[in-house]
Amino acid sequence: MELDPVDQLLERYLGLLHEYTTLRESLSTAQSSMYHHIARANFNAERGLRFGQDHYDERMQASRRVEVTPGSQRSASSRLSIRTLAPGGALDADGDAREKKEEGQTSADPSEDDESVDAGEAQRPNEKSRNPLQWFGLLTPMPLRMAQSEAIKIIEDLVPRLATVSAEMESLEIEVRRARKKRAKASAGKDQVHPDRTPAEISLG
Repeated sequence: MELDPVDQLLERYLGLLHEYTTLRESLSTAQSSMYHHIARANFNAERGLRFGQDHYDERMQASRRVEVTPGSQRSASSRLSIRTLAPGGALDADGDAREKKEEGQTSADPSEDDESVDAGEAQRPNEKSRNPLQWFGLLTPMPLRMAQSEAIKIIEDLVPRLATVSAEMESLEIEVRRARKKRAKASAGKDQVHPDRTPAEISLG
């Protein structure tokens, strides 16, 4: 027996709700673990040194950017993804596209290719790392590294998926309301076609 369209939408909604609840629990666990690692790093830090917002470097720049993908015809909700910035400040995706474009181009003069390669190798050592852990020297405490790993997991995996699932749930809520209105209109239309029939007769057919 085929399910009612409203029931199908509600089934999908319950699946998203379960995923959303699981992601929220994972986010809470990851945040608690991150702050726990920071507390451990401060406990073992040298006297007068504290890892926190008071020691943020003013040169700090975002190492990841949010990318919003508009919804398709099948799904009206948008999708969020995180792109990591390369040391030069460009997105990795753009860098890959730029490399593919350069690979597709051929030069008539081989010396030009050699010069471009040498210039690229000369620029690589000047590229600065965007890893903020290097602000604290080479001997960065392991708890601080673990805190960074948890933060990266939150930003790259949990938050984008949470936002995407939330948007999908909102879109499904709209579809459910529309399906219910459509079903109510269809039911009212049947009543108008047979105004003299009793509710029992209408239900039987």
